[in-house]
Amino acid sequence: MPVIQVRPSRNPRWQQKGGWEVFEAEGVCPVWCGENARQNALDYAQQRMGYGRCDIQVLDESWNVVEMITNEDLKPVV
Repeated sequence: MPVIQVRPSRNPRWQQKGGWEVFEAEGVCPVWCGENARQNALDYAQQRMGYGRCDIQVLDESWNVVEMITNEDLKPVV
């Protein structure tokens, strides 16, 4: 099953801006910056999850998985 990762950016350019990235596949990794960056990245990943079966892994600063979100965890969009 495909996995989308929501994780703090390791790119120095985005780290200094508090960047969070959503890694879907090689070359597909949008970045959000600012005080709401983590939540914005998570919202985007959940929206992308709606297009097919996949899981979301939320990683911490050390890139350890701290949360798993599956399709079953999300409420249906009405």
